[in-house]
Amino acid sequence: MEDIVRETGVSRYGLYGTFGNKRELFEQALERYAEGMGKQSFLRLLEPDASMAHIRSIFDERVADMCCSVEHKGCLFIHTAMQLAPDDAELQAVLQKFMKRMSRAFAVGLESAKEKGEVRDDLDVRAAGDLLTSTMFGLAVLGRTGFSRDTLNRVVDSTLASLTV
Repeated sequence: MEDIVRETGVSRYGLYGTFGNKRELFEQALERYAEGMGKQSFLRLLEPDASMAHIRSIFDERVADMCCSVEHKGCLFIHTAMQLAPDDAELQAVLQKFMKRMSRAFAVGLESAKEKGEVRDDLDVRAAGDLLTSTMFGLAVLGRTGFSRDTLNRVVDSTLASLTV
């Protein structure tokens, strides 16, 4: 809390008055993090002209973000999922809500790509949406552990190739 007070300039009283307690503040931080995690990119998947190129661009943005500095970035969702969520049903629900939203956006984009003939006719877009979501979070783990941009791109290439014609 001291770090937040120092960085924001907001008093402890102001923070507790707004958020109630540390837990509520953390949950709001998770929600804000989710909103900032490429929301505009995912909104493109909901447009009727969404394509595999749109899906690829989301992965390209994410890989670039993970590889943009010498110091590899962490992911608040990954850390929360691995350290806190196993013992906290409320946090599990927050994380699942976000991941399900991501999977649905991928599925909508894949359905559009399917109509364009860009993906296999027999593709289960819901299952593929789940696959792309798990790949997205797997990339965060690989990036955090220092795997190269080339390795991350090969993972994306292989995943997307498994869906296409």
